Amino acid sequence: MSNNHIPPLPYDSSALPRERARHYIPVTDREIQNMCAAVGVEGLDDLFHHIPPDCRLVPPLALPEELPYDALYEHMVAQSAKNRLPDASFVGDALPHYAVHDLVPFVAGLRELLTAYTPYQPERSQGTLMTQWLYQSCLVALTEFEAINASQYDRATALVEALHTAARLSRHKRTHFLLAGSLFPQDVEVVRTLLQDTLLTFDLVPIDTAHGIVALAALEEQAAACGEQLAGIVFPQAGSLGCLEDVDRLTDLAHAQGAKAIVVIDPMLLATGGLKPPGRFGSEGQGADLLVGEGQPLAIAPHFGGPGLGIFGVRFNRAHRQDIRSAPGRFVGAGTDREGRAAKLLVLSTREQHIRREKATSNICTNQGFVTTLAAAAILGRGEQGMQASCARGHEMARLAARTLTRFHGVELAFPQTPFWNTLTVTVPGSSAALIEAARQHGIHLGVDVSARLPDSTGNHLQLSFSDVHTPSDIERLSGCLTGLIGAPAPEAAAAVTGEFSVPASLRRQTPAQLPDWDADALKTFFAALSEQNISPDLTCYPLGSCTMKYNPYLHEAVANLPGFAALHPEAPVADIQGTLEVLYEIQTYFKAMTGLAAVTTQPVAGAQGELVGLKLFQAYHRSRGETRRDMVLIPHSAHGTNPATATMAGFETMHRGSEVLSGVVEIEAGPNGQMNLEHVRELLARYPGRVAGVMITNPNTSGVFELHFRQVADLIHEDGGLVYMDGANMNAIAGWVDLGALGVDAVHNNLHKTWSIPHGGGGPGDAIVAVSERLVPFLPGDQVVKTAEGYVLERAPQSIGSVHRHFGNVAHKIRAYTYLRALGREGVRRMSAMAVLAARYVHTRLKDHFPTLPEEAADSPRMHEFIITLPPATFERLEAAGIHRNKAIGLFGKLFLDFGFHAPTVSFPEAEGLMIEPTESYTQAELDRFADAVILMLHLVDAQPTILLTVPHFTPVDKIDDVAANKQLVLSEPLMALPEVPPNRIAPAQLAAMPLEAIAKAIQEASSARLEQHH
Repeated sequence: MSNNHIPPLPYDSSALPRERARHYIPVTDREIQNMCAAVGVEGLDDLFHHIPPDCRLVPPLALPEELPYDALYEHMVAQSAKNRLPDASFVGDALPHYAVHDLVPFVAGLRELLTAYTPYQPERSQGTLMTQWLYQSCLVALTEFEAINASQYDRATALVEALHTAARLSRHKRTHFLLAGSLFPQDVEVVRTLLQDTLLTFDLVPIDTAHGIVALAALEEQAAACGEQLAGIVFPQAGSLGCLEDVDRLTDLAHAQGAKAIVVIDPMLLATGGLKPPGRFGSEGQGADLLVGEGQPLAIAPHFGGPGLGIFGVRFNRAHRQDIRSAPGRFVGAGTDREGRAAKLLVLSTREQHIRREKATSNICTNQGFVTTLAAAAILGRGEQGMQASCARGHEMARLAARTLTRFHGVELAFPQTPFWNTLTVTVPGSSAALIEAARQHGIHLGVDVSARLPDSTGNHLQLSFSDVHTPSDIERLSGCLTGLIGAPAPEAAAAVTGEFSVPASLRRQTPAQLPDWDADALKTFFAALSEQNISPDLTCYPLGSCTMKYNPYLHEAVANLPGFAALHPEAPVADIQGTLEVLYEIQTYFKAMTGLAAVTTQPVAGAQGELVGLKLFQAYHRSRGETRRDMVLIPHSAHGTNPATATMAGFETMHRGSEVLSGVVEIEAGPNGQMNLEHVRELLARYPGRVAGVMITNPNTSGVFELHFRQVADLIHEDGGLVYMDGANMNAIAGWVDLGALGVDAVHNNLHKTWSIPHGGGGPGDAIVAVSERLVPFLPGDQVVKTAEGYVLERAPQSIGSVHRHFGNVAHKIRAYTYLRALGREGVRRMSAMAVLAARYVHTRLKDHFPTLPEEAADSPRMHEFIITLPPATFERLEAAGIHRNKAIGLFGKLFLDFGFHAPTVSFPEAEGLMIEPTESYTQAELDRFADAVILMLHLVDAQPTILLTVPHFTPVDKIDDVAANKQLVLSEPLMALPEVPPNRIAPAQLAAMPLEAIAKAIQEASSARLEQHH
């Protein structure tokens, strides 16, 4: 490709030392030698010598050579150009496409928001928390629901979560649902996939083919027949054919049956002047009970389908005060710090997997946090007037298109008696599929063939969607294209009929949404200030254990946002998406090589969803063999909370009789060395013969130790007929070194937002890739990309479990990961993992003489990418003497890291008194030394002045937040009248990074003494 066609990068890479380092690893060869000597090894290979040789991959890996930085960018630009973008597109369907507001790329470039972790340390995460608070408040204004979740994966998975929520809210343990046939079939497929083998069931009520909406008479009949089993009725506001449902009547019907009314919405259509907000549905205006929707179009381009943004809403009014406690995922609440400053924090966390494990309301961990940030920016950037204009433009263009299209001979509105907003379905002469292909060859993506959604269609139903990206000239282009394909239209009528294609007042919003109209420059200043309240791994070591907070290259962001990738719609014709399909194909190939497994699915969108895919595959495998009694999953005690929560979501309900587990999740005890107790595994298999569906093992485990008995456990499980899932959250320690196939793994997920460089985004979007053994290949979800002589095509596995995402997953993240893999190449993958292990062992070596290592009996076991330390007994004693209870000490010590300019380690997991530290490969020896010196200095500081922990943190924008009060008096949104004030950092992270550690310690002592004196 000519350099004239290479767009300039939007940053100066020469000013970013990590960006230009080979493999994004800034250590020098001399530093590697020094660090190896410090930990007692001669070279990087020696770090893996304790792993059984028959389980190690033999280099070179079957990957391409690494690409230098500039060549890599040129390669990715050329790859994006293999996709063919149309001159005009009327494809929307399950993913509408709106204009991306100018504020979005600005906010997306704020690295402290983009790269920060989930805001579990609220004092150093006020930026992320405020953006998600603004998102919640904006969606509350649009929907008139009282509580909006701070993001699910996408609309389809949010719908599954809504069904589980409705079942939990049922007073009589109702478990059956009726789904309107007018829902998007993509969403229904995800529901079918994820409800298989659970207690929840559903029936699909057919479409009224004359009106394009659910057949109300049939729905009423089926609802009455369900009786006390009916937990909810699910219906769209605007259906998959574009037709508007009678939402009041549907809501009333659900409530008359004692069931929940669950509505699927498009948030853009709820702007002022648009459709009725779901909080007012029903003849009495009582509203629906739960809502879900797709928020991706609010924020970002299509990106071939993801990352998406699943909107989830639940009522939180006087009549439904407790419903929210059955809801999934994260909510941001309002609170105050110890000085009374307003602050934001995550609330209701006791519902979540990291606390409740198999009793959690969902297995969600990483979700779509950064897309909520961008959605907030986009809504506020548009403001009340802009949202109203975007909503109205789609309706205006759809009405203009309806007038234009029906002038063509043989083209008619499929449902002329039913109102539509911005999507319509027409019947065309001949085949709609053939017409779509003919239009494609003229540079037009004409729409979507929806004939299969109508049982009496002759293959001639075409759906077209419109939004604020369209203008009258696009409609003229559409008319010109059709003229060439099916003949000239009839003469235009003298004037449009007033009220033609109008929407009745009963379906429309009657009051303004009252979104603010804020100045564009003021919003940029505001979001920039919010970003400074976070901390980024760009700045310094970010030591969160089991989270792999490595450097996230700028280049990957630039590549993912190239128009050829970003503007591509997931329902575009296959001939025009070859560039992206090639990327997905190559990822499948690379991950097979790096795992030693037989096949890969790229559809999962998070580590926790990867786990769920693994267990659904296990269930399908056992079902295919007639083994339906396998109702147990074995999980080590030290596992991430997502593992047991995922087992519950998959349908492995844990039942007890006293202390005995009758079904569901059974914990594997750990031996004194922190590894699985092999004898206990044998005991469990003997206790539950033929009932174990599988085992879920994190390897390396959360203590940072490689499970040396993994192969023996796998053999035992396989001998009993079960399967082996490996939680790949810690793959950064072993990628390219360990053959998972030889280890006995049947399924494993790789977290792209950990090992493969995807930014965490303040809570997501994460992403995952699942690799499987030969046993599970026939059951893979979604579509596999297959290379043929004619190009890349999509194929389904013969016994596929179905889909777990409405489209292809978080494809923009697959683009980022692919770019990273091409930067690493076959040598870089192994070097990445080796350097991560070396960094962890080096820091552990620096700290272990000052802090005890946990588990205590495993202090000398080789650590991989992370390790756990705790405070010395004498320090605990000093703290207790100062009035700080032992069970509070570790959490407070973690907040001292914030004062030294670092994020806290992972605290109290998996060891209650542990600090789990994972430094990653992204930092120089000098940076690791500064971090280790700081941790040692923290200990000296606390030993000398234990009361410091009574006042931590000292330099963040807010002090320690009163989470107990915030959870008792829940406040989840506010009317947006004026831009919120941004409290300043007392000392900013960048300033702390430049200060001598001793100066920081002195400032902490002085600040703590002053606060204690003030309170006395």
